[in-house]
Amino acid sequence: MTDKVQAKKDLEFCSTELSKYQNLSRSGLTRDEMLAIDGIMIKLKERVKNLRDALYA
Repeated sequence: MTDKVQAKKDLEFCSTELSKYQNLSRSGLTRDEMLAIDGIMIKLKERVKNLRDALYA
């Protein structure tokens, strides 16, 4: 039971963080900065997917 509660909290946190990065303005960023942000977004998307799979499977 506590695992599901923690998973829901983690899902909410990761979803919020992903939303922040998706709404980030990319104007004025260097290529390396954009690649770093893309890498973070990919990791967050994977975590969100895994958490959803674990919660609703």
